[in-house]
Amino acid sequence: MKLIRNIVFFSCFALLLAACQNADTTSTIKDKDLDTILSDISDKYVVLSIGQDLKSKDVKVEVEDTEDANKVKADIKRQLKENGLSAYKVDVRERNVKQLEKENRWLDIENKVLVDLKENKEYKNVTYKKTDVTLKQPVTVAIFTPINKSDEGAQEYSEKIKKEVNTFIQTKDIKKQSKGDSYKIVIYDQDDQVIS
Repeated sequence: MKLIRNIVFFSCFALLLAACQNADTTSTIKDKDLDTILSDISDKYVVLSIGQDLKSKDVKVEVEDTEDANKVKADIKRQLKENGLSAYKVDVRERNVKQLEKENRWLDIENKVLVDLKENKEYKNVTYKKTDVTLKQPVTVAIFTPINKSDEGAQEYSEKIKKEVNTFIQTKDIKKQSKGDSYKIVIYDQDDQVIS
């Protein structure tokens, strides 16, 4: 009888131990750090990017526009509060995925344009200006030049750069990458004045 009682006791103990190991304890764990909380958020929602500044205690999250930014923000704030990290400021923004794709595509194209221009000694000191890319508007490819709008030959120089940029964008690979997006080329002088 004592043997049966010991077997039953150890069996119950083993079952209890197994049940404890299989239990999901993530919701009851406190003292999570910020990285763990943000990792949990990334697992729960479609997160496009996360930025954090530990000095200013800012957390910036971009989610796909299929998510509810207010719900994500509330979830982050709740977890921060539960873990004694409520001093953080949280900003959650919804982003249109097609918009983001277009922005990234044109950022890459603009970088390639700049590299192509700099290969020519005549244009080695040009840079590009970041512009807003929207879904419904033509993309503005903005180029800064080291000249002044009032300089003799500035207009001619500007037109040469425009032609060079347009020729590059019309190459087979870049045309394919741009996916038929309309664009315009604007040339600026060193004082941020439009030349052409």
